[in-house]
Amino acid sequence: MNKPHLAIYLIFLVFCLGTSSLSAQPAPIPGQVLIELQPHVHPDDFLRIWNLGRSPSETLSWKKNLSPSFNIHLFKIGMPENTPLSLPENLQDLEAVLAAQWDYELRFNAVPDDPDYPSQWSLPHVGAEQAWDQTTGGLSAQGDTLVVAILDAGFDVYHYDLAPNIWRNRQEIPNDGLDNDANGYTDDTLGWNFADDSTEHPADLHGTSVAGIIGAAGNNNKGIAGMNWNIKMMLLTTQTVSQVVEAYSYILDQRWRYQESNGEMGALVVATNASFGVAGVFCSQQPIWGAMYDRLGHAGILTAAAASNEPVNIDETGDMPASCPSPFLITVLETGYQDQKDPSSAFGPLSIDMGAPGTGILTTQPNNKYGNFHGTSASAPHVCGAIALLFSNPCPQFAEDIIRSPQQSALVVRSALLQGVAPVESLDGLTLTGGRLDVAESMQLLEQQCWEEAPDVLKILRIFPNPAIEGVEVEFQCKPEEEIHYRVIDMIGQTVLENQLPASPWPVRHLYIPLGALSGGYYLIALRDGSHHVSKAFFLQ
Repeated sequence: MNKPHLAIYLIFLVFCLGTSSLSAQPAPIPGQVLIELQPHVHPDDFLRIWNLGRSPSETLSWKKNLSPSFNIHLFKIGMPENTPLSLPENLQDLEAVLAAQWDYELRFNAVPDDPDYPSQWSLPHVGAEQAWDQTTGGLSAQGDTLVVAILDAGFDVYHYDLAPNIWRNRQEIPNDGLDNDANGYTDDTLGWNFADDSTEHPADLHGTSVAGIIGAAGNNNKGIAGMNWNIKMMLLTTQTVSQVVEAYSYILDQRWRYQESNGEMGALVVATNASFGVAGVFCSQQPIWGAMYDRLGHAGILTAAAASNEPVNIDETGDMPASCPSPFLITVLETGYQDQKDPSSAFGPLSIDMGAPGTGILTTQPNNKYGNFHGTSASAPHVCGAIALLFSNPCPQFAEDIIRSPQQSALVVRSALLQGVAPVESLDGLTLTGGRLDVAESMQLLEQQCWEEAPDVLKILRIFPNPAIEGVEVEFQCKPEEEIHYRVIDMIGQTVLENQLPASPWPVRHLYIPLGALSGGYYLIALRDGSHHVSKAFFLQ
């Protein structure tokens, strides 16, 4: 998501865990650091070089491979009590290191509430009932099974309103003690518990509540309905940043397998939910974690992320992952019954995209119970559920794009969600869109794009944001099945960026261009198909 920051602060202000001050920042987990090595560098070779002549306070030992695909590892420090806070910056000075950061405990952003609240007010409020006239979720228009990955503190996998919609790894034989699909996880039939490296999930209240909002089974004459009636939910238990990075790598592996096997293996993951975070930390301080959202997006996966439950402007204070500028991250603050921002919710006119209901949300609880859930952790799964619901829209061209152009389909859904918000005056200046989630309007926008006549002329419809800071999104119309060549041109006529987009059946398309390597000034974006050429100016701050 194109969300520039007011400032990027490269500092750590350490405090004791458990303090309640709004200005306090969290302390890293003592003695644990994440390092992304160059693709050709083995961790043993790195350690031999790094540890030579080092004091115990900086000596490292290997602990775990978090992502074989990206060569990301967790290392332990010999004497962490004396380790300088500048260690990640020192590590990043090495040619062998792409990125380094501290590990953190996650905070799950919700407070359980009155268990007797009688109704699900939020679903009709965000237009779910109208959207259900088009689709109730679970399958693409081509019949592919859609999957949402939920990272949380645990889940009641036996709850009768969740069990039918829990994703099962069909390539794994349950409880045979073998890694049947050779993905590095033995018996991962129901996802994975990264906190304990086990197959069993703790029946946690927070995660069970989040799952119910996204995908409690609908129309089954039991309990409640989720935003999606039939979606499959991939359950991943996580408690630290390093476990989140490992879980995201697991998700990517499943999506890649699905793409490469024509749906015979893996899972068609289209969304992840992040009702957790680390407050008071900027994305620039967590480069390995932050980079995962672009990697997910390039595979066609959007993430809904909750703002912290502190009434602060995260543009100024930082918040992970909500402060990350990825175009594949949709960030959410909590709204109440009248669409007002909840007094406890964080905000950010640049970092927070929209509001969504998070007050008095009736959802699932462990042991086949139901109760209220409150906080930004309840808001994010409304948006995550909306993402999945939009991916199941009945447009055949879009369903084809999910597989053929994953990144493009993700940007189309994100654009529909941001453009489809219900305007709320009180959210103007607190969020980027100034609105609250409206899945019915977003579904209608997708439907209009699907059935409108194919354009004859290439045309740039929108460049956003303009002025830009870190990147721009270009929305344009073109003939279906046309390859598009694009260039970014500076004011003296030099091409500074260029690339080509593959053909797509979608008549309105979206292109995100990162601009971090360019200096400020005016630029042109030029698009060309087989017979047309168009350009439009923008300003880079």
